[in-house]
Amino acid sequence: MKKGLGMFLFVWLVVVTVIVSLSASNVFAESETKDLQGIYEECGLGGLLFPRWPVGASVSNFTWDFGTTASTSGLTTPDACKGGEEKLAMYIYQSYDSIEKDLSKGDGKYLDMLASLSGKTTEEKDVFIKAIRDKFQDVVEKDDYTSLTRLEKTKKVFDIIVGELS
Repeated sequence: MKKGLGMFLFVWLVVVTVIVSLSASNVFAESETKDLQGIYEECGLGGLLFPRWPVGASVSNFTWDFGTTASTSGLTTPDACKGGEEKLAMYIYQSYDSIEKDLSKGDGKYLDMLASLSGKTTEEKDVFIKAIRDKFQDVVEKDDYTSLTRLEKTKKVFDIIVGELS
């Protein structure tokens, strides 16, 4: 009986994922964000695990965390699911509190990983981190910083880093 129930739940999750992915093709304007299907197929853990198998990516994203990670990276940074930026966006969101602490100290393993994910060499890392810290300090000093959600804070850090990469 347990095996049958497990199989039923798996099939149910697959069906729900496919229905959600196909029926919600334009949750937000395409110019601003990816559609839900694109988010489930290209972002999050599923996008990383199955970059060439959209159905596998969708099922994986929904099964793993009901698409939370995929939605976060897809909605906060519309172009984040192309190239390596999805890893960067996901890392910032998942490690935000530790990144914030390292930014206040000026060093740490979370900043080292940010530099690495951003493609910085060991020689470029210190200059890169200093630039991020300076811009992050401006963000933190604004009155509204404490009222921002984790997602909004993540987007601000992501935007700072992407600005430094351009």
